[in-house]
Amino acid sequence: MLDSFSRSSGSTTAPYHVSSRNLLYPSSSTVRFPVPDEKVPWEVEFQIYDPPFYTADRKEVAACDLLRENPMGRTGLRGRGSLRFFGPNHALHPIVTCWRRNMDGSIYRKSLKKMLEVLVVKSPVSDHWALPGGSLEPGESLPLKLKRVLRREFWPQFQNLLNQGAEVYKGYVDDPRNTDNAWIETVAINVHFEDQNDMQMKRLNSVNLCVRWQLVDKRIPLYANHKELLQKVTTLLGAYY
Repeated sequence: MLDSFSRSSGSTTAPYHVSSRNLLYPSSSTVRFPVPDEKVPWEVEFQIYDPPFYTADRKEVAACDLLRENPMGRTGLRGRGSLRFFGPNHALHPIVTCWRRNMDGSIYRKSLKKMLEVLVVKSPVSDHWALPGGSLEPGESLPLKLKRVLRREFWPQFQNLLNQGAEVYKGYVDDPRNTDNAWIETVAINVHFEDQNDMQMKRLNSVNLCVRWQLVDKRIPLYANHKELLQKVTTLLGAYY
């Protein structure tokens, strides 16, 4: 069970999570217990499985918390890692797109297919470009990372855009921060600007994050599974990838 989140059909291209088993846990010296593909499912016996425990902020652990098991199987690490909660950590990832335009305003095409641009962000402390979303705090409708990108007066308008957007994925995220007892589940929503005049997002700027519009193709460098989410959008819009 994924609590209130359900894994979409055809949501992954690999039978088991991969990034969630990266041997070195992000921003730490903690090394996971190696888990081969065939030993990932909990129902498969793995007698020597003895993963280390790691919780970054040393918050007090309730015994019942550790009973939660990652729904996608073993990761080689117990504890909460750097995530805030045991069990599912909910996130929201808006995928903001527009058509790539030629100088005359016509839509740029490659192999007869229209080409997209997508809004991506990069933190000063990270080398990764990523979709402008992130963890949802309890009671919040927009992630803090996204609020840093948007001007405050644009928050309500962007929330309306999300409500009108197309959901392209809802469920488990294969993320390197996942553990046996804590994992990320996200909702990915495409906000697409069809018309050239509907381009308020083109004027985005921020002092905290680098923001840019990136041409979309299969070589685009994105964090974790964000590239897979973006590919779902290109399929939805019939765009080049």
